[in-house]
Amino acid sequence: MHFKGPACRDRQGVKGGRVMMVRIKYAMLLFMLSMVPFVTGCAVNQSDIRGFNLISIDEEKKLGTQFAAEVEKQHQVVNEPEVQSYINRLGGRLLTGVKQKDFDYTFKVVKDDTVNAFAIPGGHLYVHTGLIKAATSETELAAVLSHEINHAVARHGTRQLTQQYGYALVLQLLLGENPNQLAQIAASLFGQAGMMSYSRSMESQADYLGVETMYNSGYNPQGMVTFFGKLKALEKQSPSSITKFFSTHPLTSDRIDSVQKEIAQLPSRNWAPDNASDFQRIRARIVKSY
Repeated sequence: MHFKGPACRDRQGVKGGRVMMVRIKYAMLLFMLSMVPFVTGCAVNQSDIRGFNLISIDEEKKLGTQFAAEVEKQHQVVNEPEVQSYINRLGGRLLTGVKQKDFDYTFKVVKDDTVNAFAIPGGHLYVHTGLIKAATSETELAAVLSHEINHAVARHGTRQLTQQYGYALVLQLLLGENPNQLAQIAASLFGQAGMMSYSRSMESQADYLGVETMYNSGYNPQGMVTFFGKLKALEKQSPSSITKFFSTHPLTSDRIDSVQKEIAQLPSRNWAPDNASDFQRIRARIVKSY
């Protein structure tokens, strides 16, 4: 007969206690969830980034680290110091204009010819090489990145995950109980074959906050409208390069009108010239090599 020593029993007790506490939290949250009416079509305060979320900030950070590892197995990350330095500077500048910063944000460029960028839980942002090629200015690139940053700021990723897969499964991922499922979900939501689809209200909020972030960080938010127009043109000229973007970011006339109305309400200001030389140098490098 094998007797476990006190240290072993203590470790098992700590782990068991942690699991038990998480499961108790799960039961409490399910009860809370049953008390919250999910009513679609209600007026939403676009400035409110604290929507109901079953996942804590710390849990989202852990989940984001797990997803990032899987995403970077499925996408080829552009590991060029000059490109990385540029996207870090761009992302860092935009972060000066966000409402709140709960995460240690990361920015990476991945080899993918489709015109897109995406955020995963925990503040990890990925920019497709196809987006950099399609943009003609840093402001246009900043417009898309600003939108994606604000999906992370408003924590849309974990809210969508729990709605789509249920809190029980997300809990298993957090506890490391289902690594195969983690890889499958990462492939489905963030891999080459798919992309996370947000609700219309989440997309609208990311636009609203994105305009605000651009303005606050010194980018002319009119660049978002300009790029929307470019995407519409690309839809006709090269539909395959833009299909994924439109499947997850429907570009309706109402959406464009809302962005234009928000911009019109902002105080007028003089905009500094684009960082044209840095952007064009990085874009040329991407066009040549990727």
